[in-house]
Parts: sequence; C-alpha cells; structure tokens
Amino acid sequence: MQPECRVQVEEKEISRVKGCRCSKTALVLLCTLTLVGCAATVLIINPQFQATKQEDGHLEELRLSLRQTSVRAAIHLVGVYNAVSKTLQWNAGVDQAHSEGGLRLEKNEIVVPHDGLYFVYSQASYRISCRKGPEEPPHPVQLSHSVERWSDSYGSGDETEQEYRPILHTLRTACVRGTQDQDQDQDQVQGAHSFSGLYVGAMFNLKANDRLRTVLSPDPLLRGQVEDGHGETFFGVFAL
Repeated sequence: MQPECRVQVEEKEISRVKGCRCSKTALVLLCTLTLVGCAATVLIINPQFQATKQEDGHLEELRLSLRQTSVRAAIHLVGVYNAVSKTLQWNAGVDQAHSEGGLRLEKNEIVVPHDGLYFVYSQASYRISCRKGPEEPPHPVQLSHSVERWSDSYGSGDETEQEYRPILHTLRTACVRGTQDQDQDQDQVQGAHSFSGLYVGAMFNLKANDRLRTVLSPDPLLRGQVEDGHGETFFGVFAL
C-alpha cells in the first residue's frame, strides 16, 4: 500500500509543478503582450502629439502676427495754436488723437521708432480775413504748409551738417486783398473771409530716430488764424 501512495503523491507534485510553470508562462506572455500594446499606443499617439504641437506653434505664430498687426505703429495729433509762442502745438491726448506702436510726440515733433515705410500726412486749416487795411496796397494772401524731416542719414555724421529738410510742401493763394471788386462793396469786404485747408501726404522710407515737424506760413499774423476745431488741423504718421 505504501508504494501506491508514494506514486500518487509524486503524480500530484508533478501536476502542481506543471501548473505553476504554465501560470508563469501565461503571466510572461501577458506582460509581453501588454508591453507590445503600450509600445504600439505610443507609436500611434506620438505622431498625433507632434502634429498637435506643430499646430499649436502655427496658431501661436498667427496670434503673434495678429497682435503685431493690431498694434501697428501709428500716431495722430491734433493742433492748437499757441498765441504766446506763436506756434502750432501738437497734442496726443485730446479729441481723436492717439499714439501707439512706438511712434511718439517729443518736443512738438514725431519721432520714428524703427526703419520702414511710413505714410506721413498733415493738414492746416486757415480762416483768413481778406479785408484790406487803409494804408495797405492790394496783394495776394499766400498760405503754406510743410513737413520737414531730420535724420542721421543726412550729412556725414557731423551734427553741424545735419539739418531739417522739407519732404512735403504746399502753397496756396487764399485771396487777394484790395481788389477792384472788393472796393465796390466795402460793407461786404469788412466781413469777407477765406477758408482754406492745406493738406499734404505721401509715403516715405524713414529711419529709426528720424524726427518730423511741421512748418506753417512764415507770417505770424497768418499763423494766428489757424483753425483748431474738430478735424481741421492735424499731423500724423502710420507704418505700412
């Protein structure tokens, strides 16, 4: 009886060992399949992640471009005549005036922030009396308006050789004082006025730190008749 029992025990032990080996093999196989699945998932997701990352980069570039467009350099100034200095003073913080993108008002001049193409424009509006004085001979009343530029690119670098140069200029005869038609009706002449708006504007290739200023008619009496109402006298620059 004892040999039979021993044989049965040995058979059970062998079966248990085989079962353990099968379980280990299955476990190893399961782990291998899991690793293969993870690797496949990474291979599938990684290109999508790279594509998403590239798309995010393009979107950021687009946002930056739109942001730069929205803050493109521009300045618009409103003019008010100063009776004390007898000059036209430009203001950046009143009415529709504004300044952004680096263009700024400094010492009554516009300073350019960097090299590039810019559109420069200005208008001076006058309300001129065409009445002739008792001792005044007949003569035309001429108005002028200019924009001048100062630049380091002028001259040889010596400040004594650098100067303001006109880049925009216009001249207009507003009226002729003391004409024969005016003498025929003095009552009408007493209240006769001429309204003139002198506008200039053009595109220029400007350099960083260039300075732009306006120059009105040389006669201080005429400068004193500049109109400074809404939209009548202004000065501006914007980048193209």
